[in-house]
Amino acid sequence: MRALLLSGPVGESHLEMARSLAADIEQRDPSATTVIRNDFGVLGPVLGRLLGRGYRFHLGEVRWSYDIAYSVFTGVRAARSLGELALYGLGGSALEGLIAEQDPDVVVSTHPVLNAVLARLRAAGRVPCPVAVVVGPLGGLGFWVQPGADLHLLNYAEALPAVEGEAGPGSAVAVRPLVRHEYFCAPSRPEARTQLEIPQARRLILISGGGWGAGDLEGAIDAALAIPGAHVAAVTGRNEPLRRAMARRHHAESRVTVIGFTEQMREWLAAADVFVTATAGLSCLEAQLCGCQTVWYGFAAGHVRDNVAALAAHGLALPASSPAQLTVRLEEALGAGASVPPPARDDLPGAGDVLVDLARGGRRAVHSEAFGAPEIASR
Repeated sequence: MRALLLSGPVGESHLEMARSLAADIEQRDPSATTVIRNDFGVLGPVLGRLLGRGYRFHLGEVRWSYDIAYSVFTGVRAARSLGELALYGLGGSALEGLIAEQDPDVVVSTHPVLNAVLARLRAAGRVPCPVAVVVGPLGGLGFWVQPGADLHLLNYAEALPAVEGEAGPGSAVAVRPLVRHEYFCAPSRPEARTQLEIPQARRLILISGGGWGAGDLEGAIDAALAIPGAHVAAVTGRNEPLRRAMARRHHAESRVTVIGFTEQMREWLAAADVFVTATAGLSCLEAQLCGCQTVWYGFAAGHVRDNVAALAAHGLALPASSPAQLTVRLEEALGAGASVPPPARDDLPGAGDVLVDLARGGRRAVHSEAFGAPEIASR
């Protein structure tokens, strides 16, 4: 079996999901070959550069412009359709060429922009093998859900009704969360603190801005320090200038530790009493698996806001809209004192099992009236 896994270089979550898929496939079928392309350039060099720069500018720097575009392209169905058609028209041929070159048995996308193009290619008969798209968040599902795909892989079982409501019955399956396998055997809090050399009695609040170090991290630190006896570990991801600036600001504060990109995020999540996330990405699931309470603060933009609303509605995160409210939320979480229940996983299939079965099922026919595409001949 040969699998082509497509991801987008926006933060860390999309690539981590692709890596998890690769590990799941290879665990199920040790003879399988997986190829990961973490690059918008799969849609062609021009569109790839525009998307990469656009995300960094509008989402990473300006933010309000991203918020407007997100509201239009996800809130107005006609605008969403036009946006998807534009992506398909500009990037479809390049992606079709890559797929033909790789000749995979299954193609999977972990980024909503790529989902839109890949599913339309499949619906139009331009991809002969089965196509699966990942639905990573619980809320903000615009562009993630694509009726033209053979199957949707859900990180959250709670998203199943919304996805099937748009893509149809049987179009989705909830799988074990697409995180690194090590999170399913996270250490206990005492074990993690011993590994990180953190005092066992310390009240530890972990703050993260995701891979880009996004959001109001300084406001989150100040809100956490307002709690007597609380210590803070702030993760700035791959944003090295931000790490240096924050380290300079807090060098004399014994209650603050500033961390850049780390391969020990599992240990930090397991060691923390509360996790504060700005981006509400894959780390929310990772925190659950590590038994850590999650609070959201500091990045109220587009898909993040919608995802947080869904997480809060299901009791999976506590939202805070200001530093003062964040302090209150942190006190609530610390006062609860109990770890959160991990997401259900033992009764869910692994993504590798699902994808191997999908690939072995053959290059079956797909028909989408939404796109007016002809049926694809089975082979």
